[in-house]
Amino acid sequence: MTNTLHQDAVQANKDSFNEDFARKYEQRESQRILSLLFLKHILEMDISTAPIERKSEQESAKILGDASLPFNGFTKENTLPNPKTYLTNYPNTIFRPGMKLLDFACGTGMITELFVSYLTGHAGEKSEIVGIDIGPTFLKYFNERAAKYSSENISMRSYEYDILDSSISKELNKFDSFFDAIVCTISYHHIHNYEQVTKKLATFLKPGGWLFIIDFYNEDVENSSGSKEAGNGSAKAVQHMGGLKKDKLNHTLGDISGLKNVSSAREFRTQIYQPKEFIVNHCPEEITKRLERGELKERKGLEGEVDYLVEVSLIYAIGQKP
Repeated sequence: MTNTLHQDAVQANKDSFNEDFARKYEQRESQRILSLLFLKHILEMDISTAPIERKSEQESAKILGDASLPFNGFTKENTLPNPKTYLTNYPNTIFRPGMKLLDFACGTGMITELFVSYLTGHAGEKSEIVGIDIGPTFLKYFNERAAKYSSENISMRSYEYDILDSSISKELNKFDSFFDAIVCTISYHHIHNYEQVTKKLATFLKPGGWLFIIDFYNEDVENSSGSKEAGNGSAKAVQHMGGLKKDKLNHTLGDISGLKNVSSAREFRTQIYQPKEFIVNHCPEEITKRLERGELKERKGLEGEVDYLVEVSLIYAIGQKP
């Protein structure tokens, strides 16, 4: 039954994340805002002291950016570390030239490409970036980026894999203890069996390597006894709508997957414009009630949609291979 549910979820994701979805995904301002913030907080994380000290709820409560400005005022130049001085300013980072990086559930590669400047080094320090996704449409966009950024100093390639598919288990052996770091951004709430996915990803890490899971965080879900379910049939692919709980993520990373130095915490909050479906399925009840009362600021979205300004929280869950 579990295998059937997983296969159903994989197919539902493929059906949902089609060409139309991918095209809109590439165009959404919200995705570009989040991509910059995702990378900023990963790149600036100091892994020299384990367990890593995480932000308190108070420290992570501040809303980042100004929603009255394009892209909330964020640009690569004013948000991300300077690639030329990055290793000097952040000497304890795991992200450096010569490393092997996996972007799991990589999507179109919008976030993946931002790593390139930090992994490009001198001759003899060739980095490898691998993207894995179940969606061929997303990987079409990813491969266009790979063709653009691959060079003598960096390789970037993708694989269309369901890593829990037993029929390709031998093929996946090439990734055993292979990667220095694995990142996965806003995808776990789409994965039916993310405990087993995490366990498999842990086998892909080199000893000492790190897994970074980044996803939407819903304070209502954290404080509830259950999980918020998908609000409508069109969201069928999403198995953990509303957010992921810190304790369950820690249990998945540590007890199930055998990682050490495990921690999960809200990392930051910002404001983004999103359509109604996103709000109903991801946001706390207070925001959905404000939507119903017509209290959210709105603007014209893609292709005639109406988007609403909402506050979103992001959780970072991390663990290290012993």
